[in-house]
Amino acid sequence: MLNIFNISNNIYAYPNIFCVLFLISLGLFAFLSKRTKTNFLFALLTLSAAIWQLGTALTMMSSEPNVAFFWTKFSYIGVTLIPITMLHFVINYLNIQKARIFIPISYGLGLIVFIPLTWMNVFLDGVYHFTWGYWFKATPIHPLYVLSYSCLFFVNLFLLYIAYMKQINIERERIRYLLFALFVSYGGAIDYLPDYGFNIYPNGYIFAVICLSIIAYAILRHRLMDIEIIIKKGFIYSILMAAIIGIYSSLMFIGQNIFQTAFGINQWVATIITAFLIAVGYKPLESFLTDFTDQYFFRKKYDYQKTLKDSSEAMNLLTDIDRLVKLTTRIVARRMELVETSTLIFEEPHHRYIVKAAEGKSKELLGTTFSDNFELFKHLFSSKNILVKDEVIQTLNSKLVLSDERKRLNTIKKEMEKLHAQLCIPSITRGKYMGNKLVAIFCMGEKKSGDMYSNEDIQLLTTLSNQAAVAIENALMYSDLMNQYKELKETKDQLVQSEKLAALGTMAAGIAHEIRNPLTSLQLFVQMMAERFDDHEFREKFTQIVPPEIERLNRIVNDLVSFAKPAKLTREPNQINEILEKTVRLSEISFKKLNVKVVKEFSDVPKVMADPQQIMQIFLNLIMNGAQAMPNGGTLTVKSYFNTVTGRVAIDINDTGTGISEENIKKLFSPFFTTKDGGTGLGLAITRRIIEEHKGEIKVKSRVGEGTTFTVELPVAA
Repeated sequence: MLNIFNISNNIYAYPNIFCVLFLISLGLFAFLSKRTKTNFLFALLTLSAAIWQLGTALTMMSSEPNVAFFWTKFSYIGVTLIPITMLHFVINYLNIQKARIFIPISYGLGLIVFIPLTWMNVFLDGVYHFTWGYWFKATPIHPLYVLSYSCLFFVNLFLLYIAYMKQINIERERIRYLLFALFVSYGGAIDYLPDYGFNIYPNGYIFAVICLSIIAYAILRHRLMDIEIIIKKGFIYSILMAAIIGIYSSLMFIGQNIFQTAFGINQWVATIITAFLIAVGYKPLESFLTDFTDQYFFRKKYDYQKTLKDSSEAMNLLTDIDRLVKLTTRIVARRMELVETSTLIFEEPHHRYIVKAAEGKSKELLGTTFSDNFELFKHLFSSKNILVKDEVIQTLNSKLVLSDERKRLNTIKKEMEKLHAQLCIPSITRGKYMGNKLVAIFCMGEKKSGDMYSNEDIQLLTTLSNQAAVAIENALMYSDLMNQYKELKETKDQLVQSEKLAALGTMAAGIAHEIRNPLTSLQLFVQMMAERFDDHEFREKFTQIVPPEIERLNRIVNDLVSFAKPAKLTREPNQINEILEKTVRLSEISFKKLNVKVVKEFSDVPKVMADPQQIMQIFLNLIMNGAQAMPNGGTLTVKSYFNTVTGRVAIDINDTGTGISEENIKKLFSPFFTTKDGGTGLGLAITRRIIEEHKGEIKVKSRVGEGTTFTVELPVAA
């Protein structure tokens, strides 16, 4: 009785064993991930290939010719079923109703004719014994088997090609994958060569792995896929696998023939050494092959990493949302070589989206607004995924779509056409500032090359949209903060002006009295002029009194106008003593009323960089505070000098009033802190703010009952 499991260890069969495990795993994964008829047929296809490789491995590992011949015929069950299950898969995938009649016919021929004939030794007659193990031996009629295999291959190829020419867009791309996979699969026919006595190690399993991996990738992915990546990976791993097998075989030959003779190393030790060398050299070899194929066979049309880097830098650097969106749109359009593209930004107050940036033909959409109840926008927000127009069209072509869903998809399709979009990428914020909102939509047109969007494109654009969401939220946050800052600044300026007017109000009574006195004198002279115009003494007194009084009135009015009018900060070289003189003069009436004596100690100091109106305001505020701190009279000293330690011009304003407690000194410059009845508490806070804007400093020293000294230091003009 034939013992079919009379097999021995054969390292040359290891790749086939690994291939069997891979194919079974691939088929189960595809079927379990989505239990459709297409996935089931793919699993059946992988099972056929696994039977072929299992029989091949056991043939090579057989210890006797009879055992090897049994597994040879077993292997041919898989070989026979591969083109048949491939035909079943293709007809089902393409949904060709008229071709379904070929499915039972092909299964019938395979199961009833070819497999039995194989077991009756019509196509195979014994085995060859090569250095790498036993192998199938073909009969003279075997070429008919190969011919039938090739015919089924060409039928599959013909059906796919016809479908490829009829389809457009996404479905055309997917059929392209199957065409490529079918071409790769025919490379497995190389294993027929040893059947005719050629001592060539069978590498057909490599083509089986690549072919079925491509098909699995195509049917498991719902988006467009990049065939260039698959070709490249298949190319790399084919060479890599061949290199590993070559190295493995060579080292085993050396181990058995040289190491064993010279050093007494047995086969298992040689195997361990070989496995170690392969493990060490695998990654460097893969990296080398990847770089080599990228450089010489698959030059990229655009650099994804550079696109991502440039856009990220633009997003990180810009806080102006208009510039950010325009620059990002331009970078993506140029790097990806698009015919047109546009970007819509959400305007929350108006519940609409506006086209903020556009390139190419989409520039005609700039400034166009769209309501946020667009079905497209709702879909993008709810799905949070990129939407491909071709996928919408493909779904609409399906007979299984319900009427309501068909109506919705038709609306989305029309809205995408309005936006000139082949691809819509949602940019959704998830931060605390804006919450969960669709803040931007990137609409991509066609590529100049006419190519479809690849999976790598989708990944790049998804990453960019996520970054854009964060950048746009930051830009909007920055814009809001700047608006709030502007409002705060305007409010602050109003408070400064209010404090200035409050200081003027305090002086109003005294100034009115000051103006009334010269006006009374002038009125008296005017009334007497008609009667005493010829009086020499009258004219002499008129000349002595009237011009100085008019000059005095003019000076008071000019000082008031100069102080009261609002103005922007304009720092320029100014003589501080002149500003102090004018300020003291403006306060003279208050000094008389409060019985305050003013002492001026002005030194010859350099000019300071200052805005004269604002500096006059702070000195007026400090001088008036000093005068009011002496309700029973006292001495107010205003002193200017150059501080050699700090290198700045210093001004001391000292009073001999009631002084300030240490507790109140700590809160003196805090807004709204005041010890005056009816005071606003803003005077000293505004004073310090103005001095700091002048790059200066204010300090205060005080003792209760002895008085207070405010010291202001301002930078010297260059």
